[in-house]
Amino acid sequence: MMSARSRGDVGDKNDDDDDVPQTFTFNGQIYSSYQEMVNAKRKRNQDVLASSGLLGAKAAIDNAVLEQKAAKVASRGLKRTKAKQEPLPRRKSSRLQGVAASGIYVESELAAGKVLIAGGLYTPNEDEGESKFFNDRVNDGSDLTVSEAVDLCGSKWSGVGAVEAAQQFMKQSLSDVTKTYSSTSRRKGSPNSVQNIPGKSISSKALRSNLNALSLESETCVAKVTPERIYSVACHPNPSHIIACAGDKRGHVGIWNVDQYGVNAKQDDESSSDGVYLFKPFNGAVSSLTWNQSGTSLLAASYDGSVRSFDVEKQVFQEVFATYSDDDVYKDKLGYNRDGGYRSWLQSLELDHRFGNDCFFLSTSEGNVMHVDLRSKGKVTFDQTLSEKKINTMSFHPNGYTMATAGLSTVVQLWDIRSMSDSTRKKPKPLAWQNVGKSINSAYFSPSGKRLLTTTMMDHLDILEDAHLASGAIKTPKTRIKHDNRTGRWLSTFMARWHPTSFSGDEIFVIGSMAKPRQIEVFGGNGGLLREISGGALTAVASRCCFHPSAEKLIVIGGNSSGRVTIAR
Repeated sequence: MMSARSRGDVGDKNDDDDDVPQTFTFNGQIYSSYQEMVNAKRKRNQDVLASSGLLGAKAAIDNAVLEQKAAKVASRGLKRTKAKQEPLPRRKSSRLQGVAASGIYVESELAAGKVLIAGGLYTPNEDEGESKFFNDRVNDGSDLTVSEAVDLCGSKWSGVGAVEAAQQFMKQSLSDVTKTYSSTSRRKGSPNSVQNIPGKSISSKALRSNLNALSLESETCVAKVTPERIYSVACHPNPSHIIACAGDKRGHVGIWNVDQYGVNAKQDDESSSDGVYLFKPFNGAVSSLTWNQSGTSLLAASYDGSVRSFDVEKQVFQEVFATYSDDDVYKDKLGYNRDGGYRSWLQSLELDHRFGNDCFFLSTSEGNVMHVDLRSKGKVTFDQTLSEKKINTMSFHPNGYTMATAGLSTVVQLWDIRSMSDSTRKKPKPLAWQNVGKSINSAYFSPSGKRLLTTTMMDHLDILEDAHLASGAIKTPKTRIKHDNRTGRWLSTFMARWHPTSFSGDEIFVIGSMAKPRQIEVFGGNGGLLREISGGALTAVASRCCFHPSAEKLIVIGGNSSGRVTIAR
């Protein structure tokens, strides 16, 4: 209500109407301005709303919806099989059972927690504590069928119908996905051949639109794909289907048919796992996963020293390479005398794009880099020690002869592989190098080869330009991005990865983030942050990320340390 000052006589001409002060009244209170009265009304409304309990009811409903959504997200993908446990018989001591004491005792304690047992009735078991196969591998190197690889997962993760469901997917759905994908980039023999991704690339303008459209809100974009922490992720190159793959720290390889292509909805066994199929071709962490250019085989390297290729046509996990000791029993093996003991494992794998699907590079925890040629009878072209410490990644430049290595030595080094051969054990000299100061998680060339992207424990993402043309020490990178890379002990490290193709000259890369709410970050080749992807389906740090190889659409895959894979599209 508005009031005015008393004016006295109506006929008084000396009163100035414009000088009359205005006041505003609300709930018996007088306010000097209209805005103050409005603020008082708003406060009154907020107090009434709070006292009514409606805000608390709304918050409770919102929390219930979020919990229900989180429960749906957590239940997607692999599920533990709860086996029925029969009650165990009551334990009795040997004295109560009337059994004579064996008389064994600990004679002495050895290193690494081992003990020497001696005594009267003790008979040592020859197989006790020792693996049946070299380096505790799953078998002697023979081919693993789909059913065998599923059975090795154990009853905990392979329930009733798991073998049949996996066989049907691998033989029908995955085979169809592979057959419908025609690769125009598969070339052999040319040392200057460069990996090209088939399909029509989207424009730079469409790239921005695709980035903005990426979503992680639907519960259908996440599933548990492996039982343990994810070490590697990959995606089938077919642009029409999303087949996401992940390898974990226990040797499992999970394949997720995201849109459940070819799945019969009536089959409960397949639908219950939401299109996820689990295999165990290794007994060590799966350090690398990659599909070949034609999408016909999935290549995987493991800490147990073996490399297996799943051939879609043959439907087997074939061991194509494995390290062995210098024992004469393994003399006919391709990896004879390449094993360095329990401190040695295969850290990364990189396809050699010059020769199609027949050659690849391997780096080890001892600082070696090997080139394996599977053509003809197969051979190790070279095995060179390029570092005194573990090499985390290798990256092969499109020019066909420059390689970048990075790892615990804190130095990014560039090499000319034409100077390497297995005939000489002399360490070659690097063409160029960059001292970082702390360990380097990864270093990868961009699809054009112009940029080299490194992820370091200095909490930096460095972009070097034309590093393959440099010589000597590289003092400063072209672009340096401040980025928190301290994932800690229980999470896999970050490794920034390029999209395999460029978009009208634009190159982009993806990396996980420690920021909250949890997100996946996409950067441009110039270092600019293009998009922070977050949503209800992303509840943990996505340590290992990659793009779908297709140039026709933009899809981001992220894997976390709980074994879950998230798809942003």
